[in-house]
Amino acid sequence: MKIRELYLDAIEYNEPSLLLLLDFLIYEKKVLTMEDDVKKLDYYFQDRFKNKMNAYLLEYKNKLDSQRKEEANASSKRSH
Repeated sequence: MKIRELYLDAIEYNEPSLLLLLDFLIYEKKVLTMEDDVKKLDYYFQDRFKNKMNAYLLEYKNKLDSQRKEEANASSKRSH
């Protein structure tokens, strides 16, 4: 199975945590691609990375939320 298929499944089954992880690894860190095999994810699921990965994901989520707020504010200013 490819990362792309897993990504689409995560959208279909409403798995925001998995989507966040995939977005982080694909778009932020650029260590995976949509064409990679899902087995490449095993590396990032190791127990030794759990705490650090959770911290990275929380930081990334906050960054995305901040960007969305800025975009919404800019959009509402343009419409007024």
